[in-house]
Amino acid sequence: MKINICQFNYKTAECKINTQKLHDVLEKSNDEVLNVFGELSLSGSPLYNKSLYSDLYTESNQLCEQLCKTNKSFILGMPNKDENGNCYNSLIFVNKGKVLATASKKHLSRFDLNFSTGNGIESLTFEGKKLAFGFLEDLKSSSLNCGDTEVLILCGNTLFDKDDEGKLISTLSSYAKNLKTQIVYVNRVGAEGCYVFNGSSFVVNEKGEVCKQLDMFEEQESILDMEILKPETIKTPCYEERIYKASVLGLKEYFEKNHIKKAVIGLSGGIDSAVVVVLGVAALGKENVTGILMPSEYSTEHSVSDAEKSAKNLGINYLTIPIKGMFHASLEAMKPVFEGTEPNTAEENLQARARLMIVMAVGNKTGAAMLNTSNKSESAVGYGTLYGDDSGAISAIGDLFKTDVYRLAKWINRNEEIIPFNSIEKAPSAELHYDQKDSDTLPEYDILDKILKDYIENHKSKSELIAIGYEQNMVERVLHLFKINEWKRHQEAPAIRLSKTCFTTDFFNPIS
Repeated sequence: MKINICQFNYKTAECKINTQKLHDVLEKSNDEVLNVFGELSLSGSPLYNKSLYSDLYTESNQLCEQLCKTNKSFILGMPNKDENGNCYNSLIFVNKGKVLATASKKHLSRFDLNFSTGNGIESLTFEGKKLAFGFLEDLKSSSLNCGDTEVLILCGNTLFDKDDEGKLISTLSSYAKNLKTQIVYVNRVGAEGCYVFNGSSFVVNEKGEVCKQLDMFEEQESILDMEILKPETIKTPCYEERIYKASVLGLKEYFEKNHIKKAVIGLSGGIDSAVVVVLGVAALGKENVTGILMPSEYSTEHSVSDAEKSAKNLGINYLTIPIKGMFHASLEAMKPVFEGTEPNTAEENLQARARLMIVMAVGNKTGAAMLNTSNKSESAVGYGTLYGDDSGAISAIGDLFKTDVYRLAKWINRNEEIIPFNSIEKAPSAELHYDQKDSDTLPEYDILDKILKDYIENHKSKSELIAIGYEQNMVERVLHLFKINEWKRHQEAPAIRLSKTCFTTDFFNPIS
């Protein structure tokens, strides 16, 4: 038996476009090949509240019937409705135009809004083999007959996780050995909103050995003869490369699927904007990215030169628009309120918001969307200006701690100076007053990020953090900043999700 793993990028709620992609595969497919398209391949996902509308199911059924007319064999994922009006996330097994079985997801995920609980993994005989097929989430609870099943086909929409290096392969390899069956896992690739689906579909034999793995972040097909599976060595990209490729794919898809062709970004000469502009150029092309330098009276000479060098290294168009005049005009307008008071963050934030006004104005005039440059460390402790540098259409590094941003920058520069070396080496600063440094307000990032990672990603409590060895006053200070800035995080630019603790998609606390 031959199986064609179809690791594709589907467009959400664009059933006709997706169907044409599937139809093209079936038209050229040999009769003996079983084509596996994966979860919600007909409709794309996540559907969210689009799954409430009846025309989605009507159209899906009609298009499924069209695919059946190709007289080929395939497993198709689609939204499905039964005669009682119950809606399911289903996989349809079709052979030569006839539906042999339907597996509907039993253990629903957060993306399965409005779907009902289904029947789980289904078994059948196909081409003389005992097969089972269904969703990845349903494997643990399956009453699968281990002795009978020769091939288990699982489909899922697994999200990219920067820290999840080979965990799924390891898990399914263990299942394969225990069940004494071959396992085929078909995953989606591409991005939808802030979510990145990494692909990496794979096959393991009954000994748990990996016999095929498709590339990360790439649309691919691979036809495998299940009778002659051979183990192969799998090469996994390094941590920094995985982050880079996921971020570029997330940006590319966000702009493309929202029909935005251009991006605009404020270039400060710092590490964050220097990394984000590299990602933007990789995703959109240098001709579609414009950098804006907005020096103030507090900007250092090297900040301007570093920002210029960043733009020139990438070959992008850039503008220089000083904000000194806007800042002082704002101060003059605010005299009735500010006069007689000590300067504080109110004056500083006027500068950040003046920069936002400039970037957005250029974006509006040129049809471009703004790239946000905030990182996860800053978001965690509220070190950013709401309606200023916290704003933007999408945040490329919003799910990366500052130390990860440095790691990524050094990886980008592994062969040549793309990011100015000075942007990496100098002390980070918002430059909103004379000789300002991030460390004036925050702990050093090496310490801050360790505390934040243990708290946010490893779920260590305050007492546990102190027991680990962090200084008590430092822990209390960081956790206090984290707590009082939850309301700000709810209003920040959406971040490309790179972990299970992304602030704009996964990790939420009560606002008050």
